[in-house]
Amino acid sequence: MDADSQRLRAKVAALNGSMDDLETQLEPLLAQTLPESLVGLETIQQAKLQVALPYLVYDLIFIYLKTRGIDPKTHPVISELDRIRQYFDKDKECGRPSEEYACAAHKAAANRFIKHAIAQVKTQRPPGDEEGPSHIRFSQNGESTKVPVKVTTKMAARAQYEKELAEAESEEEEEEGLEVIDDDEAASSMDVDPDTTSKGKAKGKGKAIVTEDTEASLSGRKRRRPAMDPFAGTLRR
Repeated sequence: MDADSQRLRAKVAALNGSMDDLETQLEPLLAQTLPESLVGLETIQQAKLQVALPYLVYDLIFIYLKTRGIDPKTHPVISELDRIRQYFDKDKECGRPSEEYACAAHKAAANRFIKHAIAQVKTQRPPGDEEGPSHIRFSQNGESTKVPVKVTTKMAARAQYEKELAEAESEEEEEEGLEVIDDDEAASSMDVDPDTTSKGKAKGKGKAIVTEDTEASLSGRKRRRPAMDPFAGTLRR
């Protein structure tokens, strides 16, 4: 019991000493009105003084409630103290150099710009245009391990179909490059009856053969290149 009473007396003595020091500090300020105290100060100093005075008043109310046995946390004074603390932060921002304040302002603006840009990109992404699952997994140590891709039956059937299609196309190209000529057909085309040639028609592929009458009629015109029989292998005039 004696220990508790001594501890309480020590706290009361410390409180009385603090109040005496506070009265000494406030004596020049209370000797004149607030406008008179603000006249000789700079703008930033005036702002700091106007923030410090209400904080001091609310702090004294907080101490008074504690001495009366009232919990200050349930009193509106707590919300007022929190509101005044926000102005302390604003005063600190105003007291910073202009260059440092500009850098901080630019940084905050850049963060807001990036945040809104990312949100805009996410909203403008078309439906279905989402990133697929990755085939790389990371272990707890940070090492990446590749996961084998699972081959389905549809994938295998499609690969086989593409392979067969490519082989068929290559075979068709080889057949188109080769031309087969029958010797008997070539020999028969060389022994052509002159009567049939006079009529202007010949057998094989249905191509026209230039006759002597045609050459005579075209003698006055520009001479054309004679037609070539593909089976005889020689030019016909």
